[in-house]
Amino acid sequence: MRLSKIIAVGGVVALAAVMYLMIARVYPFNWAIVLRYRKLFLEGLWVTLKVSGVSILISFALGVIFAVFRVSRIEFLKDIAGLYVWFFRNTPLLVIILLTYYGVGTIMNLDRFWAAALALSAFEGAYMTEIIRAGIEAVDPGEIEAAKSLGMSEFQVFSTVIFPQAFKISLPPLIGQMVSLIKDSSLASVIALQELTMMGRQVGTRTLASFESYIIVAFLYILVTSVISVSGRIIERRMSLS
Repeated sequence: MRLSKIIAVGGVVALAAVMYLMIARVYPFNWAIVLRYRKLFLEGLWVTLKVSGVSILISFALGVIFAVFRVSRIEFLKDIAGLYVWFFRNTPLLVIILLTYYGVGTIMNLDRFWAAALALSAFEGAYMTEIIRAGIEAVDPGEIEAAKSLGMSEFQVFSTVIFPQAFKISLPPLIGQMVSLIKDSSLASVIALQELTMMGRQVGTRTLASFESYIIVAFLYILVTSVISVSGRIIERRMSLS
């Protein structure tokens, strides 16, 4: 670890410690009570990981499909993809979750988990669409023409030339979007999904130690998103070397 990074981390830790001591003068922290409910925090974390994992897979699939539509020569497909991106990028996620649960969920008999997963997938998929589209358009046209000159079909050109390079180009912003998705999953608490934020709220209500409860919730989110970010950097480095 570089010296500058060590100093920065030390500064953040020192600032957090000072703030904690200042707050402790006026607020009686009671960690023992909150930690008795650690099982609820772990259950909430597990639900958050599940809904986020499912949403990441579906949103990535949607991103690839609509990104292909966006660069298609068929105007109808381009219009459909453009409308999808326009709608979901200009509508708050909270509204999307409520519309999905109380609207689509009622029609299709979706439970809270799948309503949240589909809402997150559709919303984040719009952003992934634009990220992947930019990656596709960044591929050198000369390589595409060379592949076509070798007699490759459109599908072969896309699967062996365009998509691998577009994915490598898009990986850093895709990792950032996955981190955003995990944080955005906290909004699923509005439909009473028993994810991490909802469990933190319940523990805070039961123990009257809301501050301690939300500190634990924040720490767990930071832990998960940090693991995703570091893993993404490792994958990015390995792909750049290949």
